[in-house]
Amino acid sequence: MELRVLRRTFVAGLWVVLGVGGCGRPSSQDGAAKKAGSAKSMAETYRQGLKAATENERSKAASEPPPAPKMPEVKLPAALAETCLVNVGDVLPNNNLTGLDGKTVELYSLLGKRLTVVLFWQADNLYSTQALEYLEGDVVKPFGGQGVQVIGISVKDSLDAARKAVEEAGAKYPCLLDPEGEYFAAVATDRIPRVYLLDAAGKILWFDIEYSPSTQRDLERAIRFSLGA
Repeated sequence: MELRVLRRTFVAGLWVVLGVGGCGRPSSQDGAAKKAGSAKSMAETYRQGLKAATENERSKAASEPPPAPKMPEVKLPAALAETCLVNVGDVLPNNNLTGLDGKTVELYSLLGKRLTVVLFWQADNLYSTQALEYLEGDVVKPFGGQGVQVIGISVKDSLDAARKAVEEAGAKYPCLLDPEGEYFAAVATDRIPRVYLLDAAGKILWFDIEYSPSTQRDLERAIRFSLGA
């Protein structure tokens, strides 16, 4: 019995010497530890290099002057350009239209002191009603205090339909009616919504024939450029 115990003790001690003590081939755990350490070192080196490159780019950007602001260019395919009866540099026609209160209003009497955004929209057009809603946050709130006005013109809608759409959109800016589409016909032949940026005299500075994310971006740029911001 004592001999068996001694043999077991000897074998256990031998495994400790060979496997754990390191006399002979390294254990699999040692190899895994070395690989893990190497991978960790490479990852740390990569992070340090990326951090240095990022700081270098930031330093370079800070030392360079920002690009000069410019007015976004209006680019339309030929087929869509043909629908436009007025373009950049033209004056948007003035006319008497009907307000949501039923009273006649001269369009130019509502122009902003510095800029005006005019939206042509229809109550049954989803993109139109989205624009009607978004212009409140895109233009009125950030730029209204700087002399920028927004005017909505409902095309071929009834008074009730226009009122309902304006209420649902939460639009607080002036909205006028063009129930027969006669005023719109002097501006374009098709494509609603349309959004125009005018100067204080009614001259068109920029426009788009939709109200997409790119329209929102370019409209903001056009306003900031025109305000000198």
